[in-house]
Amino acid sequence: MKIYTASQLRWLDQYTIENEPIRSIDLMERAASNLVDQLFHNGLYKEPYAVFCGTGNNGGDGFVIARILKQMHFDVTIYLVPFGEMTEDCQAQFEKVKQEVVLWNEQCVFEHTSDTKIIDALLGIGSSRAPEGVLAHAIHTINQSGCEVISVDMPSGLSADEIPSSSCVVKATTTYTFNSPKLTFFLPETAGFVGKWKVVDIGLNQEQAALLPTRFSILESAWVGEQLHERKRFSHKGTYGHGLLIAGSRGKMGAACLSSESALRSGLGLLTTHVPANCSSILQIAVPEAMCSIDSQVDTSSELNSLELKAYSAIGIGPGINVTESTLNVLEQVLHANKPTVYDADALNLLAAHPDLLKQLGKTAVLTPHPKEFERLAGTAISSVDRLERLVHFAQSYYCTVVLKDAITAIATPDGAVCFSLKGNPGMATGGSGDVLTGMILGLLTQGYPAEAAAKIAVQHHGIAGDKAKKQKGELALLARDIIANIRIEAEKKKGIVWE
Repeated sequence: MKIYTASQLRWLDQYTIENEPIRSIDLMERAASNLVDQLFHNGLYKEPYAVFCGTGNNGGDGFVIARILKQMHFDVTIYLVPFGEMTEDCQAQFEKVKQEVVLWNEQCVFEHTSDTKIIDALLGIGSSRAPEGVLAHAIHTINQSGCEVISVDMPSGLSADEIPSSSCVVKATTTYTFNSPKLTFFLPETAGFVGKWKVVDIGLNQEQAALLPTRFSILESAWVGEQLHERKRFSHKGTYGHGLLIAGSRGKMGAACLSSESALRSGLGLLTTHVPANCSSILQIAVPEAMCSIDSQVDTSSELNSLELKAYSAIGIGPGINVTESTLNVLEQVLHANKPTVYDADALNLLAAHPDLLKQLGKTAVLTPHPKEFERLAGTAISSVDRLERLVHFAQSYYCTVVLKDAITAIATPDGAVCFSLKGNPGMATGGSGDVLTGMILGLLTQGYPAEAAAKIAVQHHGIAGDKAKKQKGELALLARDIIANIRIEAEKKKGIVWE
């Protein structure tokens, strides 16, 4: 699903009006009616409603919603918050209900019951500057009410594309957004204002929407499913590649074990894990399916000269290896091998400490930093919007795929695009979760998936596995190995025509 900018959505509105054709006021009616339908679908009850309307088209939407609810015999109080001249369509909708409208001012006291639901139709996507005066008073009143708040299109005061300069923003319980989600729904500074969000289709021209170029999108399970290969009946372990994982050191063999098992769970045919000499028995007991390559050093990896790297389909490096001169030597050997490779944890820290090595990355490389690791690679960002800009620039500059792990993981590709995965939960914020993801990406790279597809498939299924684990264990008790236990990556079997 594409994430459009505010200007793109305004253009789509106008294009639909001119080419459907449909009058702008009728498009407003359709949008408001579809939103009310969504309210019913999600449980619309006979509580009192307070609808706060502004003077722009978002306010017009609010007047239509209030009118529909009144026609259905709901108890509705309509407030007009006058902070500017009314748009033509807003004025037309206001005229239909003006006998029942309460004019809001800064002396108004909002009288309500505990079950009142507030509908915020003050600004919508039209927010461009910090609210002040009577508008700021209305927003403060809404936030202090303790009521459930439903925002129309956008929480008032929140921009679609930028972090607001003011904290005067409606804190919505649910946002019913028109046509597509907005970028600020996915940012840590602003997501708290949005609450849960749901997309309301208002019938904008989909052909033109599909043609509009966007930098940001949502990773969809349907796309992920289309990328997956079915395993052939007459195949064998050699068909699905031989992966090499370089992981672990003294005291950090858990990372190597978790990555190894998750790689195997992700479908590769053979796995060799390279570990320090004193650590090999741990791996062979914990993950007997993995072959073990033993380094000459006892506590950390130092060289790969005994391995014929060209024999491997893909490489993973980083979980638990430590940052030392010897592991730097190993990293340089991996870069020179020019194989599809996933870089994680200490491999990323080594790259950050030796930025000249970044030039050796390329289209077969996948990097999986968390925000602090990415900061070391790309510099300190002043905001999450700035961090996204740095993410795009980094992926383009080094022609690689970057998985920025966070509450909402962002995957950047060399073409300058970023997609967000909505799978996963806070219980996955636990040691070893990233090691599992590294193993999954390695497993897919080894089978021949391109870097971009391997990263996206792994991120989505890592989140799905985490969500399944949460149902079984709860967020607090969730462990990385619970994620592994729920990994299930497989292509849907193609069905013939079935009468259901």
